[in-house]
Order: sequence, then structure tokens, then C-alpha cells
Amino acid sequence: MLRKKKPSFYYVGQEIPTTSNDRYRFLDKTTVSALKTGRFRMLLVAYVFLIAFAILSIRLFEQTVLKRNPTRSQHILMVADDLPVKRADIIDRKGTILATSLPTVDLYVDARDIPHPQQMAKDILKILPNLDKEDLLKKLKSKSSFRFIKRNLTPKEQYAINKLGYPQLNFIDGEQRIYPQSHLFSHILGFTNIDGKGISGLEMTYQKRLTSEKKPLQLTLDTGVQNIVRYELNKAIEKFSATAGAAIVMNAQNGEIIALTSLPDFDPNRPSTRTDSNIFNRATLGLYEVGSVMKPFTVAMGLETGVIKPDDRVDATKPLRFGRFTVTDFQGKNRFLNIPEVLIYSSNIGSAKIGMAVGVEQQKAFLERFGLLSLVPCELPERGRPIQPEIWREVNGATISYGYGIAVSPLHMATAVSALVNGGIYYAPTFIKRPSKDTPGTQIISPKTSQILRHMMRAVVDIGSGKKANIKGYLVGGKTGSAEMQDLHGKYIKGTLRTSFVGTFPIDNPQYVLYVMLENPKKRKEDWYFNTAGWNAAPTGGAIIEAIAPLLGITPKEELEKPSYIEVAYEKYKNKE
Repeated sequence: MLRKKKPSFYYVGQEIPTTSNDRYRFLDKTTVSALKTGRFRMLLVAYVFLIAFAILSIRLFEQTVLKRNPTRSQHILMVADDLPVKRADIIDRKGTILATSLPTVDLYVDARDIPHPQQMAKDILKILPNLDKEDLLKKLKSKSSFRFIKRNLTPKEQYAINKLGYPQLNFIDGEQRIYPQSHLFSHILGFTNIDGKGISGLEMTYQKRLTSEKKPLQLTLDTGVQNIVRYELNKAIEKFSATAGAAIVMNAQNGEIIALTSLPDFDPNRPSTRTDSNIFNRATLGLYEVGSVMKPFTVAMGLETGVIKPDDRVDATKPLRFGRFTVTDFQGKNRFLNIPEVLIYSSNIGSAKIGMAVGVEQQKAFLERFGLLSLVPCELPERGRPIQPEIWREVNGATISYGYGIAVSPLHMATAVSALVNGGIYYAPTFIKRPSKDTPGTQIISPKTSQILRHMMRAVVDIGSGKKANIKGYLVGGKTGSAEMQDLHGKYIKGTLRTSFVGTFPIDNPQYVLYVMLENPKKRKEDWYFNTAGWNAAPTGGAIIEAIAPLLGITPKEELEKPSYIEVAYEKYKNKE
């Protein structure tokens, strides 16, 4: 048998045996050792790749088949969670976004090695013309390794700067606070500085909360109601040529603030629009003598202390004198008035006599119960502390009884009136949505006194100075007030008035309180040249109530049955006594 001739030529790899019989037959020991090592390593790598591929296959099957695909809204939420946003959103009671943060970029320069700063500045100013040329050159020549040029660049600006090709110009991730509702909540939300830190409003109060939690901060405010209140207030300011105004809607049953506006206001998205006048919050920081809006508290004080009864009468036949100072009535009846008539006809004389009968010590203690002599307890940092006499004399007690002598904010009054009409329970005002319906409150007057005041305030709107706020079906009760304005030295300015209307609805079971204030409204021919609250603040309040009541779920009701002491006032009104 012939033996197969050993080949003298091999193809690449042909010399490596492929069967167990002749494996490594023609190789030396060193080559064999190297081949065995290489074979082991190849098998190890193959097994690793096989295991990795199996894991990826199982994971892919799990994600695409075993688990449901996320919805579009879920996907948006997942993406939003991954964005580098450091400050939480602020939302209203229905979830509408009032403040949010968007990722952006900031431009900075490394000025340690800039050969031609003049040319660089020229190129930058072509893209960012609002920059100050001298300040920009100073930064470019500073030799500093990090100087901000501009914060919050637009994508178009970033692209243009990048296209310049300067290696010294760089970008860093930033964040911009955005207020989608523009002016609407400016005095409540406040704003942040260029570094994203809250420096006014709720942005300042909740700086720590907004930067430590991603969950949105939910407020008690209602965007729909706020929009109506601001629109009607602005309309009234224009109609009556007033210089400013404020309005508040509060839930009388728990102290939640549904709407609060102060005009003029500003756009927190545009720092350049801020002035000393429009950033001043007249609703919470401004302190004013409120005039006759104080009289319901005087009557309630007389009833609570037992000094008067609902069917008593007060002598208002002639002015009341304190030395050179005289208390008179505007269009007075010059007769004895029963207690409801003191409010219906807004008698200064009647109110002063009730206040004098109670005494200044009890008067002061009574007003303290309603929070009218202390800082209002709410979350805004912009709050005014009431101004009161250092020493309460009899004349002070008399003037305070009809709204002169102490100065409080509109928020003070809205909160106090809520307690006056809701059964006598004081609730601290709040902008933060409370999780429970059971809100702790303090009983400060009897439910009976509160009920009596509701009937009287209904009569004020039905037949008294608040008639222009009488919206059919909504049973509005309230009180008007007009007070002369003061200059910076405390001197009264003749011919000027600050007018107010406070209303509550529905009066049989008050759910909401509205406070409206107009600053220096002008006399109009169609109003018989009157500029008192009954002719401007009251109709403004009526227009607001008529528009917001359906949004708040208030249904029209029939008229209340009047108690005897109210019927007497109605009879005298009909007989024009």
C-alpha cells in the first residue's frame, strides 16, 4: 500500500491539524503551547459574547412584549423628569401652571488669552446688541478664567455665537423661570433673580421647598376667577379714571384666597417692566383708612358687648363735637336711626356713639380678635402692619368706629369680614391648598351676632349705599366705604377719595367674600358728580360677583325672610323717612 506523500506546500492555516488523530503532529512544543492558549481564549470570548447576547435578548423581550408601552403623556413625564430643572412648578387649584422652569444656556468667556478683545466684542455685539459695550470689553480684558457674558440665550443666539468660532466663548447649562400667565399673578408669585433665587412673593417664601422637591406647589388660586377679577378691576380703573386698585376673593369657610390682584401690576417675565409703583402690592402691603367699611364691626361690637340690641335706636339728629373736631353724616337723615339704619345710611354719628358707648378698651380688644391690629398671618412676605394710635383716647375710639384713625390692608379687611359673616369663626388667610376640608378656626363672636350682621349687610345692598352691587338671585350683602386720601406727611388731600366695597354671597350661608378698592376715582357727570364708593366700588363689586358666582358653583336663590328689626328699616325707606 502506497503511503500518501507529504505535501511540500501549505495554504494559510493548512498546517494546523483539524482532527484529533493528527493534531499538533508536525508542530514543535512551543507552537503547540501557543495554539492551545489561543484556542482557550477564543472559546472564553465566544462564551462571554454568547451570555451577553442572551441577556440583551431577554431584556429586549421583557421591555417590548411583557411590559406595556408608555402612553404619550407618560413619556412626556419621563422625559420631563430627566431634564436638568432645579426649581419645582407652581400650579393653581385646578392644576394650571403658574410658574415653571425651562433648561437654557448661559454664555461665558475665558478671558485669559484673547488676542483681539476689540474685534471679539464687535462680533458679539452684532448678535447680542443689548449688551453694554464698555462692560463687555471690561470682561474680555479681565484675564479672568470665567466671566458671564449673558444668561438665558435663545437657541438662535447660541448657534450664532458658536458659529463665530472663538474658543474662549463657552456655554454652561442654565435655567430660566417662566410665568405663563404673565401679569395675572405677578404680586402673588413674585419673581426670581438672575441666579434663580426667589426674591419676592411666594417664590421667596418657598425658596427652600421649590428647590428641594420636584412635586409642584399647589395654590388655592383659581386662574379663571383671577382673570375675571383683574379684568373687571382694570375696567373700573379706566372707567372712573382711578390711579390704582386692588381686589380679593376669599373663601369665607376656610380662609383660602381664590383671587388677589393689585393694579398696576407687572410682567415677571420682563424685568424691565418693573417700577416702584407697579411692584407695590396694594392688596397686602398697602395700609389704608377704610372709611365706612369699618362700621359693621362697630355694630357687631355693640351687639357682642350688650351695649345695643338690633331694634335699638341711636340719636343722629345733630353733629357730634370733640373740641374743634366735628363728626357729621354724609347726606344724613337728621333723626333717630335704628341699628340697621346706621349701616344702611352709613351714619358716622350713629357709629361713633356706639363706639363711645362700648369704650376704647373693649373696642381695641374686639378689633384685635379680628386681626385688625396685627400683621396678617399669610404666606406672602409683602405684608403691612396696621397703623393705630399710640394712645387710644375717646376721640380715637369715635373716629375708628367709622373707619378713620387706623389703617389696614385690603387683606386684613377681607379676612375680618369673612369671620364677621361666616358664623363668627376666624380663619387665617392662605394661598396654599390645604389637604383637608376640616380647617382649624377660632370662634371670635357668637353665631347669633354674625347672623344679625348678615341681615343688616343684605339690607345695605338691597336699599342702602351698596345698591349698585345688588345682583339678582345671588343675595349679596355688603358695605361701602369712602375715605379721604393722605399725603406722605399724613395730611388729608381735599377732593380725593379711596373707595371700597366689601361683599359676601350668598348672604344666607356666606361662601365667599369680595373686597374691592379704588384709589382716587374721579367724579363723572353720569354719576351726578359723585365719586363715593356707592357709585364706583359697589358696581365694580357687583360686576365681579355676577361673573364669578357661576364659576364658583353658586346658584341663584330667593330673597331672605326679613326679621322685624329689618322690616322696620324697610318700611321707613319706603315711606322716605
